[in-house]
Amino acid sequence: MAAAHLAIIDPAVRIPELDCFNQLILRTPIKTSYHLPALFGIDTLVALQESITAFIIFGSSSSVNDRFPWQSQLETWLRPQLELQKPTLGFCYGHQMLAYLFGGKVDFLYPDKHKLQGFRKVKFQSNPLWKNQEFEGEIYVSHREVVLECPKSMQIIASSSDVAIDGLAHRTLPIWSLQAHPESTPLFLKNMGDPHNVSPQAFDFGKQIINDFLAHVQGS
Repeated sequence: MAAAHLAIIDPAVRIPELDCFNQLILRTPIKTSYHLPALFGIDTLVALQESITAFIIFGSSSSVNDRFPWQSQLETWLRPQLELQKPTLGFCYGHQMLAYLFGGKVDFLYPDKHKLQGFRKVKFQSNPLWKNQEFEGEIYVSHREVVLECPKSMQIIASSSDVAIDGLAHRTLPIWSLQAHPESTPLFLKNMGDPHNVSPQAFDFGKQIINDFLAHVQGS
């Protein structure tokens, strides 16, 4: 049997977030595995499911409302895994997919469907994941859709002037999600076609949020 580990699910349909994955695993001693369900199916997840102890779910240019076969397959497999109390953190598409799984509504933020892109100041509410502190900081965003209705089983833990539901936490399961991209890197911005030229330090706030989750995984 494989060693207990954190599974990184990358729902990329065009450019995998390899740099984000590399930068993340270089910061933690936690064993990890990497999966691309939109491009290669869920077989690698199924093969390792007994040893997966936690999940991080990246973003995607796909929409949860597309209802492609790979989405249904991933959601059907993932839901019972989440019920096993495996700590989970979702970003952007991952945030929307988790909300959708538990009955939330996802749709376009603006009628003209334009993309909201750049660094956004987000306010975070008190939550055990970050030691029950309230704080705010700038974090990179790139999305057209948002969670418009919070599932009854979840609560809002982050918001901004642009997006009311910028972060969610499940009320009984160790599940957290953010509309933003705390995993983003300079290369990620380049791959997104974003012209922003920012210093590496601009991503430190997002890294800290991920580090809080990784610390939780290590301690659980």
